[in-house]
Formats: sequence, C-alpha cells, structure tokens
Amino acid sequence: MAEVRANWGSGFIAGLGPKVMEAENQADSAYSLAISSALGLENNTYTKLFKDRTTSAARETLVNKSGIGYFEETTEGADYNVDTRTAGYLVQFNPIKKTNSIEITEEDRDDRDKDIADKMSEITDLKVAYMMTADKDAFSAFRYSFTAQASLPNHLTFYADAVPMLSTLHPIKATTTSNTTQSNASSTGIVLSDTNLETGRQALRRQTDDKDLPMNIGSGKVVLLVPDALEKSAAIIAKSTKRSNTGNNDMNIYDGLVTVISTKWINSQQTSGSDTAWYLIDSIHSPLIFLTRRGYTSSIWTDNKNKNIIYDASFRYQVGNKNWRGIWGSKGDGASYSS
Repeated sequence: MAEVRANWGSGFIAGLGPKVMEAENQADSAYSLAISSALGLENNTYTKLFKDRTTSAARETLVNKSGIGYFEETTEGADYNVDTRTAGYLVQFNPIKKTNSIEITEEDRDDRDKDIADKMSEITDLKVAYMMTADKDAFSAFRYSFTAQASLPNHLTFYADAVPMLSTLHPIKATTTSNTTQSNASSTGIVLSDTNLETGRQALRRQTDDKDLPMNIGSGKVVLLVPDALEKSAAIIAKSTKRSNTGNNDMNIYDGLVTVISTKWINSQQTSGSDTAWYLIDSIHSPLIFLTRRGYTSSIWTDNKNKNIIYDASFRYQVGNKNWRGIWGSKGDGASYSS
C-alpha cells in the first residue's frame, strides 16, 4: 500500500500549509545494537535536557514519523514486501511574548551615591529576572507533565496526542502488535529508590514507535531529574560504590550511567511543583525544545511627560516537546494514576 500525502498532516508536503520547522524520524532511534555500538551512543555523556531552537516565524510546526517494520521472507519470483511509515502527531509552536521593566525618576538616577550605583543596576536586574523566567518556564514542562493539554499555560505546547506528556495511555497510531497504547509514567506513583530507579529505566528502554517497534531509547546515559528535596537520595542511589540501603555486596551499576540533576524549579515551594516526583530522560533522545522567536531584547528610554527613565526588556519563546518518547516519570507519592 502506497503512502498518501494526506497522512502526513498540513505542512509536511510543500504548498499544503505552513513551513515545517523540524521533522523527527522515529527510525533514527530505532533499536539496533550494532549501529548504536558503532556510533558510540552507549558512552555518550551529553546531559542537556532541552534542545535550543530559533525561528523567524510566528508559528512553527514539528512533525515526526515512524520507521518501517521487519523485512519479510519472500519466495523466488514473488512481489517484494511493501511497508509504510506512520506519521506521528503534529506539534504547533506559537511563541508568546513576556516583558518586564523598571522605572525610576531622573532625580533618583542623578542623586545616587557612586558607591552603590553599580549595585542598583537596572540592566543587571532585568537580565537576572529574564534568566530566572526562562529557567522556571523551561522546567515547567515537568511540573505540568501530568496535566491535561487543555489546561497548559500559554508558554507550553505538548505533542498533540491528546494526553499529558507523561501518560499511561499514549495511543500507538498504527500498531503492528496487539498493543494499542503505551505508557511513559508510573501508574502507581512509585517513590524514588534503587529498585524503582531500575523499574523506570527498563520502562524507558522499552518505549516503542508509532508502529510499536523497538527504539534505541534509554540504553545509554540517562538523566535522573529530581527536585532539590530528593537531591541527597538521588545522589546516594546513583553514586554509591555498592547498592544503597542494602546489606549485600551487589555493585551499583548507576555510577557513570545515571547523571543526577536537581533543581528548585520543580519543587513545591518556588513553583507549586512536587517534592516527590522524579523523572528519567534519555540524554541523547530528549524530546524537549526551547524555541526562541526573539531573544532577550532590552532598551532604555525617557518618558517625555515626566522625564522618568524606563529600562525594559522582552523576549518571545515557547517550550514544548516534539514527542513524549525519551522521558519517563513518576509522581513519587504512591498514588495511582491513569491518564
């Protein structure tokens, strides 16, 4: 059966819609031990969680597709086996604008003591606030990872399969097996432990594409992302010489395999996040994207009506995921979850 243009969605074929910013090929991460070893992917130490992208357009479309299945035995003289690729769900990025400013009187600026002038730098304070905002909003992809897509804030956009980024019910579009859905989340909210880390890592490794075919995800370096409240526990599990909290001499396999990243931007205090949730991210195949439409842009101007001096800044961006594969997570609270 031939592939049909309409299957690929608006914008994939030239002239049918908006220009596609990026096309992900699930076959690029299809499981192949020989290929992954040859490329040295099992030893890659790259731990960046977000892929930085820039755009000059008001909207960007990301598409992805599966690879094809296994080769079939073919008798002499018979037609070749015919296979098709499956289009994934689209992701639409619509960058939003965020702004901030500081206004001071001309007298305030004129009368500042030279000894504290540098400490009162409006330019520095605006830049710091921008960096905090960017960090907070980037990591909000995890804070909202169990949230229905209809309830996301405007700075987030998720892979359009109609379920949360972390879900037990991701649809498999054109399954070649008896499975119709798959999961990248713990259904029971398992807590972070040595045993449960392995449970999550194996679940990450068994993620499949939109034909339910195996992928080379989770078999190399993995990032363990935790809130600051779990930093000590995560470091003990990942860095101990022997297995943590056990009385045996089993080796700890995670030292060098799992990189711990902890951040305040997902905890319960600064961001109304969680102090128990934990996440595993494939450091090579992370699907997270920080898309910048316009970078940090600042200006200084004077209001002619009152001669006040205004320092302002803005930037346009959106955070999202081009796929859900490459991430696995647990709420870590022991509560059941199905969505």
